[in-house]
Amino acid sequence: MSGRDEQDAPDAGFGESSRYAAHLDRGWALLDRGDLEAARTSVQHAQDVRPDDPDAALLLGAIALAEGNATEALRCYDRAIELDPEYLEPYAAAAAVCLYDLDDAVRGLRYATEALEVEDLAPLELIDLNLLAAECELVGDDIRGAHERLSGLPETAVLEAALELASAGGEVGPDDDPVRVAAHEFLALDGEGELLEDEERVERGQRALGLALRLSQLRMDSRLEAPAHDLLRKLVEWFPRDPEGWSLLAEIEFRRKDLAESARAGTKTLELDTEAPLPDFVPSPAVVHRRIVGTLAHCGEAKLAALVERERAPVILVRDLPPVELVLEGTSPRVAVIATAARDPDPDADPDVAPTLTGLVVYRKNLARFVRDADGFDEELRYAVLDELALFFGLSARARRNLGLDPSLAPEPPVRGDESLIDAKPRRRKGLARKRKD
Repeated sequence: MSGRDEQDAPDAGFGESSRYAAHLDRGWALLDRGDLEAARTSVQHAQDVRPDDPDAALLLGAIALAEGNATEALRCYDRAIELDPEYLEPYAAAAAVCLYDLDDAVRGLRYATEALEVEDLAPLELIDLNLLAAECELVGDDIRGAHERLSGLPETAVLEAALELASAGGEVGPDDDPVRVAAHEFLALDGEGELLEDEERVERGQRALGLALRLSQLRMDSRLEAPAHDLLRKLVEWFPRDPEGWSLLAEIEFRRKDLAESARAGTKTLELDTEAPLPDFVPSPAVVHRRIVGTLAHCGEAKLAALVERERAPVILVRDLPPVELVLEGTSPRVAVIATAARDPDPDADPDVAPTLTGLVVYRKNLARFVRDADGFDEELRYAVLDELALFFGLSARARRNLGLDPSLAPEPPVRGDESLIDAKPRRRKGLARKRKD
């Protein structure tokens, strides 16, 4: 999203702009390195130079968020908006904090809506803000609102043109189609119309790809599966080495009941995921195994705690990724945890008896996909293991709440009757269901 141009800000004295910008640049760099106190000191120096400039308040909000104080971060973003109501970034940052950190989608939607009223927004800025607003609507169960919002985004034509140009390295002339000209300007020019460096152009292309992936996922969530499918088919053609596009394509093909295409896309996802290195913060399989046992033993739910207390406990396996055989059978390549089960082989056995839990398989790479550090991995591990087992045993909404899980996902009591073993398992083993922030 666009930022304020330092050259356009009033300069009360020689060198003031340079000093102010230097303090802010240093503050952001220190924040990136995790040195929060030093970053805050840089902000204070910047505010000494320009006490009423919103950029310093924006950086203070980012520091507060890094410290885990979302309420303070929102206060800083509100201050930045107060200082400059036409400054886009604080609105978007405030909306994201409300949505992801404060669980206040209604307030987040209000910030996103206010941001859309800022003048002279570029096409991809409009897309970005509308995607954020649609996320807020979906969290608030306003599927119709998200559907209508995402159905009417003419700026997506510029996004697709930018993706095509980024994939092929194409150029356009001033007399070319206006959509392609706008796409080229986004990829090649800064706010002053100057050419970007090659590295910056690549970053712009990656940003466009990220927006397209978010748009595809939100279209799927908003029951716009046809346009989501069309865009994803283009994405894997333009960016065949990007696993996220293949993963979403596998899911949309599964929803369209084209199982062969879903399996093909899932297999390609798995192939590309295999090439990616495992993050350094991910614990070893032995450590993950111990943490799973500890999670179950101390979760407070007797049925789950008993799994690791009895002699014949289910097998716990820790792998990096699911095997291709599971993907070909319809399992999502991004599944994080799978509970395995078996029925009594006796043909005269009671068909109403639930299958026996035989094992729990955890996939480290898929758990690590949307977390930033070791603490995040531990949190995701706990959630995914408890969620899978709660689903397997059909735990009540109350039990799920006590485990820290979403109670609304408690299943209806299963009708086991004449189910086969395969029918007794979930039809589609998906990846993590929760929305994760970047």
